[in-house]
Amino acid sequence: MGEPKFRQALLLQFIKPTHLLIGVFWILACFSFTGCELIWNYSNKPGLQRDISELFRAHGVTLNQLACNMIGTSRSATCEFRLSPEQITVIVKGLNLKESKGGSLPEENLWKKIPNSKRGCLDCKSFNGVKRIKVYMSEIRAPELRLKSGSAFEYFILFQDLETDRVCIQVSYSYG
Repeated sequence: MGEPKFRQALLLQFIKPTHLLIGVFWILACFSFTGCELIWNYSNKPGLQRDISELFRAHGVTLNQLACNMIGTSRSATCEFRLSPEQITVIVKGLNLKESKGGSLPEENLWKKIPNSKRGCLDCKSFNGVKRIKVYMSEIRAPELRLKSGSAFEYFILFQDLETDRVCIQVSYSYG
């Protein structure tokens, strides 16, 4: 019968106010190093993945191993995955995307057209060093970018690595 009191005493020893304050200090220190960006990305990633999957599923394309991240603390994001050329054709037609001319990097005109390009798909790890790409872009606030939830994407850009089946999309949620 003395055992439960011993466990309680042992637990209380670890939860002294000084230990609690030190723990809170370390948590705050970690957040100061990573900033709000980590929290923003972590909290918005599930909804983003759900919205992108929904958009593709509406055109008969199921996504596997979808890796998405928010761009800083903005409304913009990137998602990386693999698609066959046939699936890319379906999505390009279904979302009414237009090919942006100039498929070789770097090209100044392409950089000017792409919002948040310094932290978007062209900076993603899997697109580092890609020599030949195709870029497909939506119109701003295209009706094809509306979601069942009532929200929509402001823009949608699809980057296709022509040497592999890697794809990166860059999107931004629209206001209102």
